[in-house]
Amino acid sequence: MMEFESEMYGEEIQSQIKDKLARKNYEVIASEDINFEDFYGKENQAEIEKTLNDMIKYFTETEEYEKCTIILKNLKKVQGNMISV
Repeated sequence: MMEFESEMYGEEIQSQIKDKLARKNYEVIASEDINFEDFYGKENQAEIEKTLNDMIKYFTETEEYEKCTIILKNLKKVQGNMISV
């Protein structure tokens, strides 16, 4: 029984960490301090795309669609699909 409780506690901690990480990343994205167009074609483009996709998935699950819209806009910039002038 204790092993089951320990596993549940671990999952709760993991969920809290995931939430905090997604929200902190979102704050940075929403602040527009990063120009995501600069990452198009760069060595770390795939990792950034994965992070943004993971964030979209998370905020879709939590039904925070306005955040998804902002993240998606920046994902398109990373992919070279949306260049601002």
